[in-house]
Amino acid sequence: MQKSPRTSRLSTEKKRNEVKDKGKAKGKAEVEKDKDTDKELKCVSNYDKIEMLDYMPRYMDTFWKMDTRLSGSMVDGRWMLGQSNYNKGLAFTLNERRVLSIHGLLPVAVRTIDEQLEICIKFMQSFTTNVQRYMYLTYLSRRNRRLFYYLLLSNPDRYVPMTDVSGSLELLRVHRMLHSMGQGLYICIKDLGHVPQILANWPHRCVRCLLVSNGASVLSLGDLGVDEMPVLFSNLHQIVVFGGIHPVYCLSVMLDVGTNNEELLQDPMYTGLRERRASEELYDQLFKEFTLSVMQQYGPRALILCKDFEAQKAKKQLELYRDRQCIVDVDFQCLAAVALAGVIVCNRLKRVFFSSNVFLFYGAEAINIGMARLCMVLLKREGLIEMKAREKIWFFDAHGLIVMGRKDIPEELLEFANPREPIADLVEAIHQLKPNVLVGGSLVPNTFTPDVLRAMEKSSDQPVIFALSRPLEQAECSAEDAFSYTKGRCIFISGSKLPPLKYANKWYQPGHCTSSYLVAGISCGVMLAGFTTIPDEAFCVAAERLASLVWPCDLEKRNVYPPMKKIQCISLQMAEAIFTYAFARGLATLWPQPENPMEYIKASLYNPEYRMNIVDVYCMQNRSVATTESHKYYTLNI
Repeated sequence: MQKSPRTSRLSTEKKRNEVKDKGKAKGKAEVEKDKDTDKELKCVSNYDKIEMLDYMPRYMDTFWKMDTRLSGSMVDGRWMLGQSNYNKGLAFTLNERRVLSIHGLLPVAVRTIDEQLEICIKFMQSFTTNVQRYMYLTYLSRRNRRLFYYLLLSNPDRYVPMTDVSGSLELLRVHRMLHSMGQGLYICIKDLGHVPQILANWPHRCVRCLLVSNGASVLSLGDLGVDEMPVLFSNLHQIVVFGGIHPVYCLSVMLDVGTNNEELLQDPMYTGLRERRASEELYDQLFKEFTLSVMQQYGPRALILCKDFEAQKAKKQLELYRDRQCIVDVDFQCLAAVALAGVIVCNRLKRVFFSSNVFLFYGAEAINIGMARLCMVLLKREGLIEMKAREKIWFFDAHGLIVMGRKDIPEELLEFANPREPIADLVEAIHQLKPNVLVGGSLVPNTFTPDVLRAMEKSSDQPVIFALSRPLEQAECSAEDAFSYTKGRCIFISGSKLPPLKYANKWYQPGHCTSSYLVAGISCGVMLAGFTTIPDEAFCVAAERLASLVWPCDLEKRNVYPPMKKIQCISLQMAEAIFTYAFARGLATLWPQPENPMEYIKASLYNPEYRMNIVDVYCMQNRSVATTESHKYYTLNI
């Protein structure tokens, strides 16, 4: 059967299209192959990255923005009543109420901030549960922030712990129901590519300190997802109260990348992204975009405080961004510096150099890695070369001693692998290495068995034992066991606050290693000096200053930390140490250099007392008065 001309023409066109499609597919494949080849042959350089950072538009550098007052042309009474930063409640004077057009919106009584404080204290005394106290303090912080901080500063030892929810799931669930707009910033993984827009939505343009977390590794509670936001709030309250930083300068940021907590994924009340945590590649893109957005919106001197990240991510973030942005990891650096201060105090008690220590770390948590890095810095400062310094630092995990040649070494511990025969038993490792400092940060309870503690007693005349895992139920050992099995010779430091301990008719006070000693003071010093990058040496300086503040009466009880009731004075000392170090090392950008750093720091501290919200009224007319009586009246009354 012969094909029609039309059919043959259609078949010919079909064949031609198939040939074209094959050619296009082949062309695309060749282009992709050429691109891959170019990537392999291209020389890796930071020039493109540096060029991008240099030419990136900067909207503001908040370092020089010192005045947080509201412009007089923007003053609006009804608006101020709804803003926690400007609301004074019954403390608005009668004159302010008339000028601001809020007269009649408040009862006739006018109270000072001290009178309001007395009422708040009486109200707090009527509560019987922690939930009631926390709910009231949360309400107060959202209605009248100056009065809230005035209350906290009136008795920090009593009221600041009431805002801490890090050890209570009950308070975290309560806060989920109390959630309200404007208390922090949430950046979701779905916002990737639009982070600058999200950051620009924050109403205050003078942010200088950002406390950021992904909620993945809260020491006492695990993966909390966005439920960690109240933990960030409580940490910011400590920075304001202890460090004297204005709350308008501070911002809590939650990076919502999902959660691996099955309970939260199935909980309909959970307010975060109910998906598994995003891949590492996507997370890295989000954090990179976040740091660039902070630099763009607030400048390179805006301080980024990272908290409760996984150890691997914390280490990676510091390595990638610390040279271009002022970034600090609370657990990796601040908590590690506090632990280091405890060892320095022990060395001063025995009058030996820091290089006489041998450290054995158990676990791969951020506190262990951070402390080991700071130890390396101090050892090098005492003159040890890299190889000799590494011989003083050893790591041990569930599979044995971290040594070269072992196949299953965690990535974050590769830098601490030393050449030696493998050892699988912790007791045997102590016998062979002879450490005098044993640091536990593994989140595995009762790891330091009686045999381990006895081995430490034989290894050193005064062993230093850290059990830093929290809560107390997850600690590597108890204080009682540490003193009993070392025959009362040890110095014991815990990650939780412990009561005094009696052994052999003598009272001892276990040390409490908490980042609260340093975070507020370091943040204040860094922000005032204008750091753009913070080297590890700065944390060693802070650790040495903290070690110098321990009281003799505390040393008698083997407590290697100063009393927490003096935390405001301690924070001032930390800020002064960091501030002075910045100018000594040429890291400060503040100009000119203050002659008296401590006086400059004190003058910069946040004062929560009320401000007058209206300006004085004055006459612009010619002041010609006709009679003597009118002149006298004008002088006295006008």
